[in-house]
Amino acid sequence: MAVDFYMVMVDSLNVRQGPSHSGHIITKAPQHQLVLETRREGDWSEIFYLDSHKANVKGWVYNRYIQPQTLTPDTVAESVFAINVSAAQPVCEGRSMITGGSLCYLDVTFAVQSKTGQQTDVQVNCWADFVVPGRDSVTPVQATMTKRYRLTPEGASDTMRLKAGLKQLLDSTTLNVAYYNCAAGQ
Repeated sequence: MAVDFYMVMVDSLNVRQGPSHSGHIITKAPQHQLVLETRREGDWSEIFYLDSHKANVKGWVYNRYIQPQTLTPDTVAESVFAINVSAAQPVCEGRSMITGGSLCYLDVTFAVQSKTGQQTDVQVNCWADFVVPGRDSVTPVQATMTKRYRLTPEGASDTMRLKAGLKQLLDSTTLNVAYYNCAAGQ
């Protein structure tokens, strides 16, 4: 299953309940909003994103107004930290039902160092975008975790477990990772 990110290219884009101009408008996606496409039917794309209030938005948009995006790891030219990030395959433990206390997760490992060699505190934020295939559709899920670390001359490293907690039952035994990364700051 391919998972693609798109950018909203118009001032505001109607997000509808179904793949039709007659579908009820749920909300409007703002220009430059990054969305995850989870399904496509002709000129319509089912999309998912977090709005400015961090609420999940899932609906259908006319896909002539969105443009494919290539995601690259975040880089900050003036960052005083260097960070390396890796992850293994996602893990789903237990039976075939993923519930609110999901047993599905991704372990993201990072190593961060100060470019200046200073011993200082650093805040590391790791995040992942998951896609959970179900019987009839896929459900996108986002997870994030932030922790503070004290850098030694050798730096700091750790593994953050990003859990894909879901609010509804899905008939699925798999969890696909669309994107993951970590960033360091003060």
